Amino acid sequence: MDKVVVRQFERTDTDFVYEMIAREEWNTRKEDVVRIFDFEPQGCFMAEVDGKRAGHVFALSYGPLGWIGFLIIQSCYRRRGLGTMLMEQAISYLVSEGVGTVKLDAVLNIAGLYRKLGFVDEYDSLRFAGINQEKQKANNSSVLQIDSSMISGISEFDAKCFGAERTRVLCGLFSENPDLSFVSCSGSGVTGYITCRRAVTGYNLGPWVCDPGQTSIAEALLLNCLKRMESNAKIFVGLPSPNKCAVGLLSKHGFLQYSKSTRMRLGRQIPELPQRMFAIAGPMKG
Repeated sequence: MDKVVVRQFERTDTDFVYEMIAREEWNTRKEDVVRIFDFEPQGCFMAEVDGKRAGHVFALSYGPLGWIGFLIIQSCYRRRGLGTMLMEQAISYLVSEGVGTVKLDAVLNIAGLYRKLGFVDEYDSLRFAGINQEKQKANNSSVLQIDSSMISGISEFDAKCFGAERTRVLCGLFSENPDLSFVSCSGSGVTGYITCRRAVTGYNLGPWVCDPGQTSIAEALLLNCLKRMESNAKIFVGLPSPNKCAVGLLSKHGFLQYSKSTRMRLGRQIPELPQRMFAIAGPMKG
């Protein structure tokens, strides 16, 4: 019988993970893999069959909320229970960290695996793509480029919408993409923010968070990002289906939906405001 082992992920596994992601055409750079590993190395796991790498999964804890992503099994090792083993290891780790709710974005053909583990459907997670042909100027004096002094206020605003505090993830994204990170502030504090990062092809936009009643601010944040990108760059966005305002804004600027996944939850429901999430950070980290 094959000897199957689930072990802690190591930095030397990064190239293998990147190759797996490239085969799945997830448009994720090696730098993104390294960044997520560095956020929480102890939450990343590798499955081996007879000493050969066969699959992996990454887990991130945000206090009471945990997130699971990057679950991929090599095609030649599928249907052997490796996905279940990796998921159980990731869930066990998150529970040991005090997480009471685990979430993920499931591609439709493996959502059944997650349901067998007790996950329930929440809503669709939509995928949009567009080409940067925006000529409109982003004239809004409340929108500023993010600097380190703003992080605390942005994180507090974000936590109310996301359902948990994720300062370390936001800091990583802002620091690596300062020219593509913007915030809108008023006398009462933060009213919205956006960031974007370069991908293998084009850009991945998000997180992008704003009060849906402030459509002009949400649009100004988007336009500030677009004007920093080269013309004709391809841009990819993931967003929760309850945010109808985001769907309308993206459609207005030429974005089209090309696919969707399913947002799923294990454990108790937590307070979140998906109608304020104009774009997620990514299916691997929420």
